[in-house]
Amino acid sequence: MLFWSQQGACSNSEAAYRQKSILVRRGPLACAVLVCVTPGVHAQDATPGILATLDVTQRLEWSDNPDLDVDGDSDFYGRTILGFGLESVTSIQNFALNLGTDIEEFRDTNDKNFDFDNSFARLDYSRATRNASVGGNLRYRQSDVDGDFTFTDQDFDQDSNIITQTEGTRKVFGYALRGAVGEEAPLGASFDWDYNEINFEDTDDFDNTLDQFSGQVDFRIDPRVTLSLTGRYLDFDTEDPDGTDRKEKDIGLASEFAVTPILTLDARLSYTDIERRGGTNQDDDGISGEIGVTREMPNGTLGLRYASEVFANTDGRRSFLAVSRNMDLPLGALDVSVGVTGADAVGSDPLIEANYRYDLPAAQLTFGLSQRVVVDDQDNEDINTSLRAAYDQEINPVSSFGVSLSFFDRNALDDDEDDAQRIEIGLNYRHDLTEDWGVVSGISYTALDEEDGDDRDRTTIFVGLQRSFSLLR
Repeated sequence: MLFWSQQGACSNSEAAYRQKSILVRRGPLACAVLVCVTPGVHAQDATPGILATLDVTQRLEWSDNPDLDVDGDSDFYGRTILGFGLESVTSIQNFALNLGTDIEEFRDTNDKNFDFDNSFARLDYSRATRNASVGGNLRYRQSDVDGDFTFTDQDFDQDSNIITQTEGTRKVFGYALRGAVGEEAPLGASFDWDYNEINFEDTDDFDNTLDQFSGQVDFRIDPRVTLSLTGRYLDFDTEDPDGTDRKEKDIGLASEFAVTPILTLDARLSYTDIERRGGTNQDDDGISGEIGVTREMPNGTLGLRYASEVFANTDGRRSFLAVSRNMDLPLGALDVSVGVTGADAVGSDPLIEANYRYDLPAAQLTFGLSQRVVVDDQDNEDINTSLRAAYDQEINPVSSFGVSLSFFDRNALDDDEDDAQRIEIGLNYRHDLTEDWGVVSGISYTALDEEDGDDRDRTTIFVGLQRSFSLLR
């Protein structure tokens, strides 16, 4: 398994569109060694047909500090949440279009009666046959920030770096293209290209772009042995005069060997060159290596992995070691990885990755913990921790409630950067009036703590109606 970034999806918190990803990442702004792979959903796994849905929610909200300001005022206002989805599935291809936006109505702090927020659009297409596949996406998201600092789930960019925005509007545009041929043939090849652009308006923040391409050629010598030629190119560019542009090039050889039917060994050796210009002017090159072993267990797998990577930090290198275990449980599943990462300038730090699901006849409990090492555009190293827990309970056939907890922590490894934490707790209730109509209500609490900054918190209460329309089926 190579340390290549896999991209996330733009989505607003009300109509989330999520894409599972490989948790082993590396890029200009992030790298982590924790191993947990979730396979993608292919067209063959979905029910063929065309489905179009429109979700409309109208809520009344009260918040004592809706913009999460230091000395924010309370406000009572309306919010309309619109979401549209179109999906077409055949035996070999999948097309999906998702659109959404929030409309805030009659905010005291807004000169306009209506204000669009958290607008997003995403187009996905994939086509897969037995021996080849192609896919890609287009994505756009606009977010408005009124407070002095943001630190939320949606502010994690696709490399797990936290976007810190002072105010104004953030527009994110991206596209991706991937393909593979000879997936079951003696000779195969694959590539993955992704571009992401962030533009800021009415703020002191600076635009940046991330363009990355990876590819490999696979030689399946026999059913047990695969050799691969690998390559990767990355270009990160920031408009920040104090920021650092980065170019990374990597070419190498990887192998996978099935020692026994239940034991697999994989390794990678590559030459990596990193060029940094701007706030930091430094060139790092050398050999990056990785080795891992995976053993099939009666109810899952057990793995051990070590990597030493040329890295965009002060030392120019960072090492990782992790043990992973995933298990199928009678009423759920558990994936966990425990490891350590180290660099000479900042020492060693633990890294933990865990995902747990517990299913009951009328309820579900989920838990997730993720830690990533990232390098921002000013060459500051952080360990970002994300913890999520949720419990959903069906009270009866027409009523349900849910409780959620999320915690985000930025641990700055450099002395000149501040730590920050954010916690959010939510409780929601839904009651179906008819097959299409439902009453929704809830309360949420958010608290933000930034080192050398002012603490702030927010409580929000809402109640409203939700309607789901099936336009095509």
